[in-house]
Amino acid sequence: MKIVLACLLFVLGIVTSCDYEDEAMDDINVQAELQNACTVENPLELEWMQELIDKLHCGNYACKVAILKSQYAGETVLYIQMVDPLCFGFEKIDLYSCNGEKVKEFTLEESREFVNSLEREAEEVFSCNV
Repeated sequence: MKIVLACLLFVLGIVTSCDYEDEAMDDINVQAELQNACTVENPLELEWMQELIDKLHCGNYACKVAILKSQYAGETVLYIQMVDPLCFGFEKIDLYSCNGEKVKEFTLEESREFVNSLEREAEEVFSCNV
C-alpha cells in the first residue's frame, strides 16, 4: 500500500511540475513577444531600443545615422549605420535580434560586405543627425 501511495505522489508531482513549467514558458514567451521590435506596433518605445537610440548621441549636426532593419542568415536583424552620403565615415556594424540581443559583431571588412550586398534590402526604423 505504501508503494502504491508513493508512486501516486511521484506521478502527481511530475504532472503538476510539468504544468508549472508550461505556464512559466508561456509567460517567458509573452514577455519576449512584448520586447520584439519586429512585431510590436511602436518598436521605438521598447526599453532596449531606447538604449540603442541613446548610443547614437543624436543632436543638431550634419550627418544622418539610422537604425535599420534587414535580414541576415535568414533572421530579421537591426543595426546602426551612417546613412548620409555627404558624410565620410564607416564603422563596424553589430547586428541585434528583434529582442535586442547582439547576434553578430562584424569586422570592418564584413560590415562593408554586408552593407554593399546587392540582394540585401534595409528598412529605416529610426534616424537622426549626429
